[in-house]
Amino acid sequence: MAKASSSLALPMIFLVLFSLGELNMGSIMCDLLLGPCVKFPNCDQSCRDKLGPDSQGFCDIKAKNYCHCKYDCWKDKTHV
Repeated sequence: MAKASSSLALPMIFLVLFSLGELNMGSIMCDLLLGPCVKFPNCDQSCRDKLGPDSQGFCDIKAKNYCHCKYDCWKDKTHV
């Protein structure tokens, strides 16, 4: 009886690990520079118009005043 329960333990561990890994796959964020902040005065709204409602945007001073968007890389992609 001990042999049967131990042979099921390893596959169950892998199933749990893979299911947790799949949950974390959606948290990867991508970046996109739209253009100068002068051209896109409201960066947040411009990013939402271009990339969807879950994206965020801001005027990045370090990137020479470019409109910087962050969005979910895995959005609208099928997970297998």
